[in-house]
Amino acid sequence: MDLSGHLRAASSILVLGAALAAAPVSAEQGSVPAPTTAAPLPAAAALAPGAETFRRDLAAETAALAAPTRDAIDGFFAARGYAPFWTEPGSGRAEALVAAIADSPAQGLPARGYDLPGVEATLASGQPEDRAGAEVAATLAYLAFAGDLSGGVVRPSDIDPEIDLRPKRPSPAALLALLETEPVPQVLQGLEPSGSEYRTLIAEKTRLEGLIASDAWGAGVPEGPTLHAGESGPRIADLRARLGRMGYAAPAGAGGDAAFNSGLQAAVEAFQRDNGLIDDGAAGARTISAINAGPEKRLSQVLVNLERLRWQDGDPGPRYFRVNIPDFSVTLRDQGTVLWQSRVVVGELKTRTAEFSDVMTYMVVNPTWHIPDSIAVRSFLPKLQRDPSVLQRQNIRLLTRGGTEINPALVDFTQYTPENFPFRIKQRPDTDNALGKVKFIFPNNHSIYMHDTPHRELFARDARAFSNGCIRLEKPVELAQVLLGAQGTADPAATFDGLLASGKERRVDLDRPIPVHIEYRTVFVDDAGTVRYRSDIYGRDAEVFRALQA
Repeated sequence: MDLSGHLRAASSILVLGAALAAAPVSAEQGSVPAPTTAAPLPAAAALAPGAETFRRDLAAETAALAAPTRDAIDGFFAARGYAPFWTEPGSGRAEALVAAIADSPAQGLPARGYDLPGVEATLASGQPEDRAGAEVAATLAYLAFAGDLSGGVVRPSDIDPEIDLRPKRPSPAALLALLETEPVPQVLQGLEPSGSEYRTLIAEKTRLEGLIASDAWGAGVPEGPTLHAGESGPRIADLRARLGRMGYAAPAGAGGDAAFNSGLQAAVEAFQRDNGLIDDGAAGARTISAINAGPEKRLSQVLVNLERLRWQDGDPGPRYFRVNIPDFSVTLRDQGTVLWQSRVVVGELKTRTAEFSDVMTYMVVNPTWHIPDSIAVRSFLPKLQRDPSVLQRQNIRLLTRGGTEINPALVDFTQYTPENFPFRIKQRPDTDNALGKVKFIFPNNHSIYMHDTPHRELFARDARAFSNGCIRLEKPVELAQVLLGAQGTADPAATFDGLLASGKERRVDLDRPIPVHIEYRTVFVDDAGTVRYRSDIYGRDAEVFRALQA
C-alpha cells in the first residue's frame, strides 16, 4: 500500500476511534430486543480520574494552537481514552521519535526546526503534572518532522512563483492516524519520498561530507584559456591532479604531468559526459567551472534536490513525460520503460521555463504560432518600428483584436508602446514557422508547450537556454509518431506525413492523456544508478538553499 493508502486507512481508524470514544452507547446494541417504550440512552462512560485530569491539562496545553492541529491532537488522544501515547511505559515511542529527529540532518532536514532540546527536557521530567505538556511537545515535534519528510520544509511558491508546485503535505489528523497503524520508525520511514533516488542522494550527501572533512579534492584549476590535447603547462598539471582526485585518473605519459596527452583527454571527456557537457575533450570555461565546483557546492546542491524530492507527489503515473530543465532533456516513460527521449531547448534567463505538472491532451500538426502579447511587444514591436515589412518576410499576419487582417505597411508603429500596442500577430504554418512541424499541448497557466523548431543548430550546444519559455524538441516528429502508434495507428510515419503534407493545421487528440512533469533537478540519479550534477542555470537552487538555511 502506498502512502496515500496508509493515510486513508489510518484516517478511518482515527475517526472511528474518536467517534467511539465520544459517542453514547446505543440501546439497540446486543441481542436483547428494544423495549416497547422509549428509554433514555445511557451516558458515555465517565473518564477515570487520571484520564480526566490529562484531558483538562491537554486542553490547556493546546489552547493556543491552530484549530486543525488542536482538534487533531484532541481527537487522537480521545480515541485512546486520554491515555498517554509517547510516554506510555515500555512503548519506546518517545525514544524512537527523539532518535529520528536527532538523525534528521542526515536527510538534509534542519534539526533546529523541531526543538529537540525542549522536547527532551519536557519528556525527562517524568512528573504527572508535566505529562500532558510532554505529550503535546512530542506530538508537535512529530507533526513538524513528519510533515517536512512528506511535503518538504519550505513552500515552493514562497521561493519563486515560477516554481508552481503544490506538495501534498498530510493534515495533522492524517499524520496522527498513522501512529495507530505502525511503530514510529516505520511510520516515519513510510513518509519519506518513495523510490531509491532519495536514499541514493542521502548516501551521496554522506560521501560529500567525508570529502569536505578530508579536503580530498584539494585545489581547483586556475582560470585561463581553453586547454587542448597536445598542449602543456602548469594549468594542465593542475587539471590532471584535480581530475585524479575526483576519480577521473589520467596517468602522465612521457611528457609528464604538465602534458595534455590522450589519457587526460579521455578523462576530460568522461567528466564532460557525466556532467552534461559536450564531450569534446577540451577544458574550456564551462568544463573548468564544473571541475572547480567543490564538494561544498555539490553538497548544497544535494540538500536542495533532497528537498525537491520531498516536494514531489511520488507517483508520476504509469505513463508520463519528465522534463529536466537544467539537463535540457525530456523523457517519455511507460511502466518504467523509456519510449522516447530528446534534447530540449528551454527558456532563457529573462523568460525562464516554469516548474509545474499538467496533462498533455493533444498535438497540432502544421501549427499556427499565436504569438503571445509579451513576445509581440518585446521582440516584434521594435522590429516593426524599424521595418514594417519584417512580418511579410517571416510569413506573419498582423491582426486587430477583432481578427481583421491589417497591412503592416499602412501602420505607423512609432506611435505604439508595449502598453498600447493594439494588434495580435500570427505566423502561418510554414517551414520557417517558429513552432516547426508540430506542437504538443498540455493546457496550463504558463502558456508553455513542447514544439518543433527550425533552429536545429542549438541542439549541438551543451547549454540550451534560448527559448521564450516553451520547450523546443530535437526529435518532435519521432514523438508524434510514438504517440500515434500508442493509440493504434497502423502506420504512424505515413499518417504523420499525410497530415503534414496537407499544409493545413490539424489537431490530433490523444486517446490517453499523458501527465507532463517539468522539473528543475540539478542533481539526479540516472537509470544506471549514477549521481549526475548539472548547472543551476536559473539560480533557483541558490534560492531554495537560502530558504532551507533560514
